[in-house]
Amino acid sequence: MSKDISKRLYYMATFDGGIYQKNSKCNAQFIMNMRKENLDYVEWVKETLETFVGCVIRDRPDYNTDGYTRAPQVRLESKRHPKLTKIRDRVYIDKKKVIDPHMLAMMDAEALAIIFMADGGTHLDTRFKNPHASVGLHTKGFSYADNQALSKAIYDKTNIRTSVVRHGKYWHLRVKTKDIQLFVDTVRPYVLPSFEYKLERIAPALSGGDIV
Repeated sequence: MSKDISKRLYYMATFDGGIYQKNSKCNAQFIMNMRKENLDYVEWVKETLETFVGCVIRDRPDYNTDGYTRAPQVRLESKRHPKLTKIRDRVYIDKKKVIDPHMLAMMDAEALAIIFMADGGTHLDTRFKNPHASVGLHTKGFSYADNQALSKAIYDKTNIRTSVVRHGKYWHLRVKTKDIQLFVDTVRPYVLPSFEYKLERIAPALSGGDIV
């Protein structure tokens, strides 16, 4: 398996996707639920997985009973494979996802784009004369130490500075304002069409508004 495929698998599994194992006697499988409008991302994950294991994409029914109408979703499921078991053993400790040091060693622009597409958000504050852009990576499922390690890896590999900020009892990353343009330029080549809206949202505050 190539380094690029391995890198994608680690980041896809850690952010938004998941690797599940029924018991220690069987290998693990990759499962991901996502909105149907982001099918291009799901198909990219499928293409990555199919370099070594079969998988399928199906429509996912809305199992909620609260009366709300939600956007249609799809579900990707792979077959079981030893490689997925190996990744699971590294990114799940005591049944909780962690940031694996091995994964951080593979950090690059594409890996950062995976985090951004799966768990990133942008905001444009228009309350002032000059619109203010912000970019966050919603890493609240990870500890403070994991967020610190991820922040350091991002800086070491891309020169993009992020702050570890607190929201209630959780921690997540926010891109430094002065580095937002660098962040956009770094991830833009890897952002799939269905996620371009995240970049378009903050365009008025960056480089004259033309970033896509």
